[in-house]
Amino acid sequence: MTQPGASRYAPVPPVHGAHAAAADGVADDTAPRVHTYRTGGYTVVELHGEIDIAGLGTVGPSLDAATTGDEPAVIVDLRPAAFFDCSGLGLLCRAHRRVGERHGRMRLVCDNALVLRTLRAGRLLDVLRPVATLDEALRQE
Repeated sequence: MTQPGASRYAPVPPVHGAHAAAADGVADDTAPRVHTYRTGGYTVVELHGEIDIAGLGTVGPSLDAATTGDEPAVIVDLRPAAFFDCSGLGLLCRAHRRVGERHGRMRLVCDNALVLRTLRAGRLLDVLRPVATLDEALRQE
């Protein structure tokens, strides 16, 4: 849902703790972080780094923000994730439930065999129906 007066393609403001860097100023590819933006009427939430129990406090608030309001349209992109465990499954379940309660739409983008295996083990493949590309998610009905 776009805020009044805002372009539907405007970037979504970053959420506290959304980006991480190592102590030497170089980005840490394993640190959990989020990149959020708007495209095609959706809020896209890219999850980067290791999505595990240690990262819940970093990425959870961004997913909550994206699933707020009436009829949220959200795409969760797991392609940048370096690691994804059952804690991440919990985040996806929460986001999916919140979107459903608000009569919105949620799409999942994932092309990583290990993450797909985790989704399968959690019995979420049939629920979330992940696709391999952002374009596919934008075209889904």
